[in-house]
Amino acid sequence: MYMKKLPNAPLQEVIFEGKWELSLDQQTSAFIDPEFQFALGKFQHVISSRFPYHKSKIPGDIPLQFLGHQPIHQFWTGEGVWPVIQLGPGVITVNDTEKNYEWDDVFFPLVKETLFNVKNAYVNDLSFISYTLRYIDVVKIKDYEFSNWFDFVKDNINFQFSNGYPLPGTLHNFKIEQSFRTEDAGLIEIGFSNGQDNQKEDIFIWQTAVTGRKPLFIEGLMEWLVLAHSHCSRIFKETCKEDFYASFVNR
Repeated sequence: MYMKKLPNAPLQEVIFEGKWELSLDQQTSAFIDPEFQFALGKFQHVISSRFPYHKSKIPGDIPLQFLGHQPIHQFWTGEGVWPVIQLGPGVITVNDTEKNYEWDDVFFPLVKETLFNVKNAYVNDLSFISYTLRYIDVVKIKDYEFSNWFDFVKDNINFQFSNGYPLPGTLHNFKIEQSFRTEDAGLIEIGFSNGQDNQKEDIFIWQTAVTGRKPLFIEGLMEWLVLAHSHCSRIFKETCKEDFYASFVNR
């Protein structure tokens, strides 16, 4: 049975980030987004009814030539209310959490709408040179049987790791990252690590990301997003062992 959203989805955050090509300023030798200030006003005006809360991440006295491909402005539906759109010279991001997330009806339409709003805010067509779709999933280990991190990963994830030398103590922290080059979507990154949440509770974190770097205009980027999502969705299911995945459906 197809489910648009897992009832107990472990998703912490989903992020789309797109970067477009900057221009070289002959006077300063810095890469800049010459239309940014004008486009910012147009973009903010268009989304203000839905995203009225604006916050600047960086002090306004820092010259824009030093902020290429860095998100500067945040637009929220309310103070601290997700989703959030971030805009900076040559970069746009759309971030959301599990509470709102659903790909077909919520997140993908928002990314599509945001990208076309950016396109319409600029006079010249934007050529995207880097774009990433990233999923960050988190579970609290107290919700699962736990004796040590080696067994937790082996029991729940279709991956295992071991040390070929006597352990000097109990494993406290780990971070495993792998990347795979694909012909169609670009680079796929998969990572596993442990950490703590805001309540200082131990958590298991795994990330799945797809990054493309072939120059694309927005229409091509839409097609890439569908492909990237299909990779992330498949990898999530294939990464989880059966009982672990079932815990996100019935608990």
